Amino acid sequence: MEKKEKDNRINIKFVSVREFFVLFIVLAAFSGFHMWIYGALEHSKLFERNEQLSINILMAFVLFTAALITASIGIFRYRTWTLPIEKLGAAAREIAKGNLSIRVSPMRKDKKKDMVEVLFEDFNSMTEELEYMHNNLQNLVNEKTEKVVKLQNAILTTMSNLVEFRDDITGGHIERTKNGVKKLLDEINKQKLFPEITDNWDINLLLQSAQLHDIGKIGISDQILKKPGSLTKEEFDEMKKHAIIGYNIIERIEKDSGESELLNYAKVFALNHHEKWDGTGYPNGLKGGNIPLEGRIMAIIDVYDALVSERPYKKAFPHEEAIKIITEGKNTQFDPVLTEIFLSIKDKFK
Repeated sequence: MEKKEKDNRINIKFVSVREFFVLFIVLAAFSGFHMWIYGALEHSKLFERNEQLSINILMAFVLFTAALITASIGIFRYRTWTLPIEKLGAAAREIAKGNLSIRVSPMRKDKKKDMVEVLFEDFNSMTEELEYMHNNLQNLVNEKTEKVVKLQNAILTTMSNLVEFRDDITGGHIERTKNGVKKLLDEINKQKLFPEITDNWDINLLLQSAQLHDIGKIGISDQILKKPGSLTKEEFDEMKKHAIIGYNIIERIEKDSGESELLNYAKVFALNHHEKWDGTGYPNGLKGGNIPLEGRIMAIIDVYDALVSERPYKKAFPHEEAIKIITEGKNTQFDPVLTEIFLSIKDKFK
């Protein structure tokens, strides 16, 4: 049997006792008046013989009548108002908890509709409508969210591809570095390294944001980006500005759009992927653990992909040669722990 939830806000006992005393006083007054008339007119021989017994019998009758009427009124009111209200209250509390499947059952077995049954029917119709709207709203939100995510990914990919096209890199550098970051990060999590950092990451957002690590190259001239030979010191100094430019571009987008988490990751990638473990990198010359983990991860993946890809100023290196260069960069250019992890999965990058 379903357990009914009691609403302690309703004090039925107090109301019933009060009504009992009201009825008792009214009936006693009426009966006393009635008895007085009987005595005055001398119509009752019983009163003449034993007036006290008559009064006791009369008061007992008054008490019984008052109690019977009070109980009848209480039962009628409970069935007519209190019980329906309790059922509606319990159902409303279930709805407040998020249970929109709740319905109130009819009280009349003869299926005739009185005011209470009509109220229950309207309540159930309202609840059905709420459930329908809730379910459809959730589907609508999910559909809109999926569209927003797809649009967001498309915008990120398009922005990243613009950089590749300007840099004469048509081999999918952005997609490869994104996949490379995922492979390295999967191994980091598998070995349970840096949990104090990675446990707080939204991996999907982080991987999306990795596509923007070179967005700052939009601000570098074609003469430098597409130069077929080595860069002069002045040109290289200009090229190094792409980290700061990228950071500023993303920060401006963040300010205008109100988006924070995704673009926070993107800012870290853009600003720090050229920092070196020994502090000789740019733009800020950060050293060791002061370099954010995202930047240390991308530093390895970005250099590896640059080595195995053809660029205007060089031919592509074989995988084995690239691995040798990465190994030599351990403790100087790259985080030694991350380098070891990368080397342990190097075959996944062939």
